[in-house]
This record gives sequence, C-alpha cells and structure tokens, in this order.
Amino acid sequence: MPFLTPNPTRIGLVCLARRTFDVDLAAQWYERARETIGRLPGLQLAAMEKMVVETEDAEAAIAELRTIPIDALILISGTFALGGLATQLAQAFPVPLLLWAWPEPEEHHGRLRLNSLVGMTVNASNLYKRGYRPLTLYAAVDDPRAAEIVTHLAQVAGILRDLRCTRIGLVGGHAAGFDNLAVDKLLLRRRLGVEVIDIGLDALIARARAVPPERVQSARDQVLRPFGDRSELTLRQADLYTALVLALEDLGAEGFDGLAVKCWGDLVEAYGIAACGAVARLTGEQVVLGCEGDVLGTLTALIAQRLTGIPAFLSDLVSVERERNEAFFWHIGCAPLALANPDEPAHLFAHFAGGHGVTAGFGLRPGRVTVLRLGDDGRGNLRALAATGTALTTRMEVRGTVVRVALDQDVSAFLDRILSEGWEHHLVVAYGDILPPVEMLCRLLDVPLVQ
Repeated sequence: MPFLTPNPTRIGLVCLARRTFDVDLAAQWYERARETIGRLPGLQLAAMEKMVVETEDAEAAIAELRTIPIDALILISGTFALGGLATQLAQAFPVPLLLWAWPEPEEHHGRLRLNSLVGMTVNASNLYKRGYRPLTLYAAVDDPRAAEIVTHLAQVAGILRDLRCTRIGLVGGHAAGFDNLAVDKLLLRRRLGVEVIDIGLDALIARARAVPPERVQSARDQVLRPFGDRSELTLRQADLYTALVLALEDLGAEGFDGLAVKCWGDLVEAYGIAACGAVARLTGEQVVLGCEGDVLGTLTALIAQRLTGIPAFLSDLVSVERERNEAFFWHIGCAPLALANPDEPAHLFAHFAGGHGVTAGFGLRPGRVTVLRLGDDGRGNLRALAATGTALTTRMEVRGTVVRVALDQDVSAFLDRILSEGWEHHLVVAYGDILPPVEMLCRLLDVPLVQ
C-alpha cells in the first residue's frame, strides 16, 4: 500500500483488572472506551471483550490478537492489576504501546474503587526497566485528550508500520557541494526500514527523451494549465517540461513513495531545463518529490503530508526579521501547486540557469504551519527539528515559491540553533499544527526532537 494512501491502523485494546477492586465499574467504563475509540477515524479496533485478570486471560488475549495482526496496543488499567500481565502482553507484540489509566470516580464510598493510576505506574516502571518505552495517558474515558492521543497513536503507529515498506528513489545523487544532504542508506534502512534506491540521472533523461511527441502534445495543455502565467516559456521549453513531468510521473508510479531529484546543474546541461517546476507540478498527487537530492527532506515531506493530508514545502530559510519575529522561506520554484495562494497567479519562469528554466513561482497561502526536519548529525544518528508558526499572506517578492512565517518561538534562537548545531539547509513547511504527533513519532523512534 503506498505511503500516502494507507490502510487503517489496527489497534489492539485490552483492559486489565483485579477482582479486589470494582470490576463492574471498570467493565462499564471499558465498554464506553471501546465505543469511543471505535468511532475514531483511521483505525480498525480489535478490542478484547473479556477483561484480563489472570495469566490465562492474557494468554487468550494474545492468541486472539495474533490473528489480526495489530499495529499498536493499548492496555487500560481498568483497576489495579497483577504487574506481570502488562509485561506478558508487551512481550508478545513488538508494536507501539500505550498505557491508559483512569481517574478515580467521584463516588468512592470510603475506599479506592479502581486504583487505576497505581496500576499503570507499576506497569510503566516494570516495562521501562525491561527496555520498553511505553506511551502513557491519564484521562477519563470522556476526556477529549483521550480521543486526541489515541488518534495520534493511530497516525503514528501506521506511519511506523508503513515506513518499513517505503521506497525513495535518489535520482542523480545530491546537488554539487551539498554534502550536508548526503544520506546514509544503511542507517535509514536499519532505523526506519526505509529503502533508498539509486537511479542514474541519465536514466531519467532517457525516459524524458523517450516520451513520444504525440503524448507530449496531448498532455501539454493539462500539464501547463494550473500555471496562470507561462508567458516566458518557449514551445521547446514547454515540451521539455511536459516530457520531464511525464517521465517523473511514470517513474514514481513504479513503486516509489518519494523521489529526491538532483534537479539542477547536470540535468540542465544534459537535458536542457531544471526539474524545479516539475517538482512543483507533481508533488503530493501520488508521490512526493524533493529537490537537490535531499532524501531526508523528501522523507520529512512524506511524513508531513501523511499527518496533514496536504503536500508540504521543502524550502530554504533565506532570511529572518527579528523585530517582527518572522522567517522567510523560499526555493527557486518547487513548492507544491496545492499550496499556492489562490488569490495570486502561479507562474512558470524561464530565467533560471541562464534562461533555461523551468521553475515555478508563487506566494503560498496563509495558515497555521509546522516547520520541521528529519536530519542526521553526521555521526550516524538521526535527529529531528520542529517549530510552529503562522504562514502569512505572502506576495512573490522574489522569483520562486515563497512564504513568510511568524514563528511562535524566538526566531533568533531558532536560527542560532540551526547554525550552531549544523542542521541541513532544507526545512519542510507543513500546513497544520502537527507537533503532538511529531513528538510521539520521535519518541517511539527514539529520535531526539529539538524544539
């Protein structure tokens, strides 16, 4: 299943209990929890009807859940329960684990009726000391935070499942001089399961040149139509552009979730135009395209689109305005067309690379955004960076695709961190506030997140 069109996340749900506490109340609340979770989008719930009280109950639940199989497991401490039950279940399923405890009911009749929090605390401690890093939730069944956390769990567990099948094509390697974008393919495969496949730039050029002229002519109007202004392009440039779009589209359809393309330099010299405008035209439809051979940037954009449902912008941070606490993000012309401000025309320009082109140009639409990056520290370790802000209505002050963002944190400190810690120069601007699921994803991957 392609990364951008996932199957529902299969979540196992088990309620732990002990008969010395109020198991009848726990059963009532568990039924409500099952109903609440079952209504949430993007997941398929596998809830055990019988509460797990004894070791034999846990064995029966494990046997049933193994027939699914599950992508994540939620263990509810309906009451305090025997400490070994959670460990028994966790050891059976190497998937993301959420421990959930309920607050005590207001009517306590002079005794603890559930003791749910202590039960979860024992389980969390036991598991931590065995090397597990479970997520935890302390909230009532009807607390909106419970639905929010479980929704994020479904998103993140599905991403972790599908990363193991994700394929990114690296077309031509990274751009000359951008050694900071070099990717450790074995590290990605080992840590995330992502496969990076090298594709020669000459292979892409051969594909584009092999597109039949009649197919180019037939597709040209449709390929160019989203750009309100393409007056700078010659017919030859328009045909080269159309053929390149078709070639990249065909290549992406051969089982790739993303393509990181060496979009200028060698491509311009050998083919006649850059790929920047093609990246803008194609990104987010069926495959995510990243520029300058940035594999980790392309993967970041993939994850961002999976979380938001909206294509993301792989950009350069080109300036900051300290007084207004704004950051200005730009790239030569590769932001997804879906992000263009509908009140302004989108352009195709021919000025790039000594008049060869072809690049897109437009200001991006306003809205809440998350700026993020999955990167590496150059020492064999993955790391992540994230900040939130508001994209402002931005006119195309300079040619390219541009957006001005008012950050929620201090922009000077943000810039200093990027420079002093050697972060890659590409940052992804994703539309939506996705910091909570990003935090959860990084925790489950054991990837440090800098905010």
